[in-house]
Amino acid sequence: MNISTLTPIPRPEEPIVAPALIVELRQPEMMRHNRWDPGYYDKRFRDNERELKKLASVALGEFIPDLLADGSKGITYGQVGARKLNPRGSVRYLQVINNRDTGIDFSLKPDRVAENSHNDPARSRVRARDILFTNNAFRGTDTLIGRCVVVPRDYGKVNISQHIDRIRVAGISPFYVCVFLKSRLGTLQVQRVMHGVDSTGISFPRIRALLIPPLDDASQTEVETQYLAMSKCHDRAMAIKERLLEEHKIEPGQYGEAINALADENGSYRRAASEAEQRLKHIISELEAVLMANRKSSAWITSHSMRAKRLRGAL
Repeated sequence: MNISTLTPIPRPEEPIVAPALIVELRQPEMMRHNRWDPGYYDKRFRDNERELKKLASVALGEFIPDLLADGSKGITYGQVGARKLNPRGSVRYLQVINNRDTGIDFSLKPDRVAENSHNDPARSRVRARDILFTNNAFRGTDTLIGRCVVVPRDYGKVNISQHIDRIRVAGISPFYVCVFLKSRLGTLQVQRVMHGVDSTGISFPRIRALLIPPLDDASQTEVETQYLAMSKCHDRAMAIKERLLEEHKIEPGQYGEAINALADENGSYRRAASEAEQRLKHIISELEAVLMANRKSSAWITSHSMRAKRLRGAL
């Protein structure tokens, strides 16, 4: 029947104990994924893959062109190499820590770089409707990999570090893509991709291979409307943090602990930040409910499978 059993292999210096995880799978599945780590085939990941197939999901890469009509790349990251900051620079410089669940937090690491410098390549300049996807993480922050936000408006001159991918999509709403990646169906895919991989980064091909279900235009528009409303709450909270940082003349702290502690003492900040968090949770849960309802409709699956094929042909 070509069934293979994978179990973790103990290192020579480790005592031999009963394996924590045993998975059984057929050879075609192993050949399709070409992965040998048992955790990759955990039941929750395989169940998630089946759910996505039932939803007629397609690869996210179908909506990420190599080049857009304006000549910009569909996906890129910030400048690799030496990082030369300039406190008087006119370009805000985003790093992994600035990418929060509800949006960008400039106060945590308010770095800047000189315009048109080595760390300000035109290809990775940020604009409204861009998806910012954390592609890497430092020690102890593995959960940051895959965190994404949509830039809701023009924040002026902004660029990103090499550990953030700037993604532009066509034929699909960036707000839907971002909220989907935050959902259970999306986060389980990112967790699976990174399981058993030595590197702490996620590559362009792996991002493009993530699956996303089709969603009708009206629902995508509703996701965008709710996301933008959430972003206004987030920006209101962040404006308070930046004002506090300026007024108190403090360093934010290595991981923003100083400015976070100061902001937490401010009632207006807490209310705005909490409202943003609650709104985001609501958007995610509503989207998950819509997708699960759609899964039960065979007519929906058929019509949207055809629509997805037409979209792919148009790109």
